[in-house]
Amino acid sequence: MTPLYCKTRQLYNARRKERLYYNSERVFVLSTPFPTITADTLVEEFDLFLDWEERYQYLIELGNAMVALPAKYQCEENRVQGCLSSVWLVCQKLTDDSCKLGYIADSDSQLVKGLVAILVQLCNQKTPDEILQLDIVDLFTRIELTQHISRSRANGVHSMITRIKTLALNNTTTHNQ
Repeated sequence: MTPLYCKTRQLYNARRKERLYYNSERVFVLSTPFPTITADTLVEEFDLFLDWEERYQYLIELGNAMVALPAKYQCEENRVQGCLSSVWLVCQKLTDDSCKLGYIADSDSQLVKGLVAILVQLCNQKTPDEILQLDIVDLFTRIELTQHISRSRANGVHSMITRIKTLALNNTTTHNQ
């Protein structure tokens, strides 16, 4: 392993200690959510890796760090349409700050689970307006992600982004009423 890879792995492991918990009603509670990340920090993390093989491994490890979505939420209502892999994405207002949203997700593909993990990290603990203002497509271009995944995976990523923004928009509408 390269020294840069080890440093990134240490940073990643430190952030990974935070977990997603469920209350007795099986509604997810994000009091200790999956770690968040800023766009600039994500760019810095991807810059630490020397090649795309290391970046793919990082994505897979991010996906593995996510808590599995309970089967109850793996339903058609939560499925992201337009992904070849099965991807489920759920959004809820945070219990400690109802102005902010929390996301949980899962996929049957390790790489796709890593991609959705990045999206969850970028959008967790943000207000709907903050989520809607995020230019995730530009961010993925900056880290050259869209250049290194297949066209069908890129389409799936766009579907996941659309779903996240739609859920944020729905919560903006609910919050303003």
